[in-house]
Amino acid sequence: MEKFTPPAHFNRLFYSLAILMLLGALDVSIIATALPNVVADFGVTQNISWILVGYSLATATALPVYGKLIDKYGSAKLFGWSVGIFLGASLLCGFAPNIEILTFARVIQGFGGAGLSMLPMTIITSSLPERQRPKYMARMGAVWAIATIAGPIVGGFLTEALGWRWVFFINLPIGLVAILLVAKVLPKNEELKPGKLFDISTLILFAIAASSLIFALNGFTASIGNNSTPAYAFIAAAVVALVAFFWRTLRAPNPIIPIRSFASRGAITALTISALSGANLFAVSSYVPSLLQMSYGVPGWLAGLALGPMILAMLGVSLITTKRVGKTGQYTKLPVIGSAITGMGMLAAYLFSSQLGPWFLVGCLIVCGMGLGTYVQLNLTLTQAYSKEKFLGAITSTFSVVRDMSGAIVSTITGGIFGYGAVALLNQLSLPNGLTGSNISPEAIALLEPGLKSQVQLAYFDAFHPIFLNSVIAYIAIFVLALTLPKIHLKNS
Repeated sequence: MEKFTPPAHFNRLFYSLAILMLLGALDVSIIATALPNVVADFGVTQNISWILVGYSLATATALPVYGKLIDKYGSAKLFGWSVGIFLGASLLCGFAPNIEILTFARVIQGFGGAGLSMLPMTIITSSLPERQRPKYMARMGAVWAIATIAGPIVGGFLTEALGWRWVFFINLPIGLVAILLVAKVLPKNEELKPGKLFDISTLILFAIAASSLIFALNGFTASIGNNSTPAYAFIAAAVVALVAFFWRTLRAPNPIIPIRSFASRGAITALTISALSGANLFAVSSYVPSLLQMSYGVPGWLAGLALGPMILAMLGVSLITTKRVGKTGQYTKLPVIGSAITGMGMLAAYLFSSQLGPWFLVGCLIVCGMGLGTYVQLNLTLTQAYSKEKFLGAITSTFSVVRDMSGAIVSTITGGIFGYGAVALLNQLSLPNGLTGSNISPEAIALLEPGLKSQVQLAYFDAFHPIFLNSVIAYIAIFVLALTLPKIHLKNS
């Protein structure tokens, strides 16, 4: 068995990058709890969602650009720029005098945040042989787990204790400390990819497609149940732009997203498994807290923490399995076993959650977390290995784009199924005056008479029920795909 020795100063590099990655991950969730205070401070509710959407739009557009820039100029040079942009934009967010400046600053922050989410993964994977990458990616996954759980809590604490602006100011001291730690240990002698940077037309088409898709998803979510012409127009624009993007990408010598690098069956299969797994995880976890509040009467603070056991189970299992992969190089059975476990967890939730209550549902999610932890941290390494690309920046950015976009699409569709289904079922009930399927709240449900309360809670569960079944079908597809993964030797040097 080959023994692996990490490069010099690797641990310092890893933990410094993990701190910076934590900043980018926290900024996705930490702002949510501060939004009501932002609304109260500026006295506006219109376009408040652009504080979130602007960040997402900038990140989606910037990810493939970072991938190409890393391969061309090296991660060390880009690292300083991305951190500087992120921290400078954080300062501007904190001092923003109105909603327009705050939204603009969040867009700029998103450009820097894209680097914080991708550069650490690229630097770490470029510094390690294939067999050792999943182990460290699992530890990076711990960073996202901490951010998911701690983000709303930290955001609420800072907002209550110091004001919402400190949600952004807190990035500065933490970011500066991480920069000082990592500056001297960043890789200096990187092998760079020669030639033209990328075909600009493919970037423009990708930006149009990504922007149209995000606008459509945002408009569709805001107008669920209505015939939203603008949302459909953006969907049409996204489809046209995507078709043009793929047409041009297949002909351009150096496109922004290297689709030809994923021509092998293994790369396409690994990427599809990652997209399906991430999308289903994101979709279910986004709406389970709402289901717990509306169907089971679980308090809001406790419903938000209900995902913690699932995330911790996923993290714990992934640390064990990736350590084993690092020692043995054996991985082929893990996606098969993991997808089967996750599918059974979702099937149990579909069949029995309505009768056995919220704790059973949380238990099902823990089982799903254990199944996902078996293989989810392998996906990036397998995609890189199957692609056989020497330069990993563009491969890593494409992996991130596919994962994030599929998560956004499936999450929006899930929200549509849940929201529209719940409103349709509730409007069939005899609700008290002033209450409709669109405006009923957990507090209002708690005050209903017992018989009507049970009907309302059952309506919410019935609306969510198809989502569990859809996830079961998705994990059956992942199971079948996992069986077809070609075997490849993961190098340990």
